Amino acid sequence: MNLHIPLAVLLALTLAPTPGAADISLAPFAGFRMSSSVNIETAGASTSDQIDFRDSASQGLVVNFDLPEPGKQGELYFGRQSTSARLDNGLFAPSVESIDLTIYQLQFGGLYFPGGKNHGGFVSGVLGVTRLEPDDSGYETHHRAALSLGGGYQFFLTDQLRLRLDLRGVYTALNSGGSAFCSGGCELRFDSSGYLQVEAGAGLAMRF
Repeated sequence: MNLHIPLAVLLALTLAPTPGAADISLAPFAGFRMSSSVNIETAGASTSDQIDFRDSASQGLVVNFDLPEPGKQGELYFGRQSTSARLDNGLFAPSVESIDLTIYQLQFGGLYFPGGKNHGGFVSGVLGVTRLEPDDSGYETHHRAALSLGGGYQFFLTDQLRLRLDLRGVYTALNSGGSAFCSGGCELRFDSSGYLQVEAGAGLAMRF
C-alpha cells in the first residue's frame, strides 16, 4: 500500500484549522491483534474451509482534535498489521500453505470522555476501510468497509502528554460470495459476512 496517501491525509487534518477546536493530539501506538476465522467455500463445489489470520503485533497513529463540547473529540485512526493467512484444511495454490499479508485500516469517528475532561476513561467509535494486501503481488488485494468500537484510559502526565491505553474491536465486512485471495483462476469465495479483530494498544498522546 502506498503510505504517502494516508500520511498526507493525516498531515492535512493535523494542519487544517478545525472550528471550535482547542487542541490536537497525536498518539503513535504499538499493540497486538487477535483475529477470528473467515469462512470460505470452493466455487462450484460443496467443500468449505476457514482462513485463519495469525495473531501478531500492530502499530499505527491516532489523531484527535477537541470539539466545542467538553469531553468530545474527533478521531482519525490509522492502523497496520503484518500477518499471514492460512487455510485450516487446504492450500491456496499447489505448495502454498499460507500467504503473508499486511492489513491496513483508515477510519474516522469520535471519542468521548464521560467526565468532560481530556484525560481519564473514554469510549471511541470510528468507521472507514480495511485493506487486505498480500505481500505477493500475484494475489488479489481487497478493500472492505470496517467499523471499530473501543475504550480505554488516558493517564495525565503533563499538559502536553498523556499515556493512552486502548482496547478496540475492529469488524471488517466481507461480501459473501466475493473472491478470496486468489492467483490466476480463482476457486475460493468468502462465505462470511465479516470477521472481527481485537486490538490492545498503548501509546503516548502528544497535545499541541
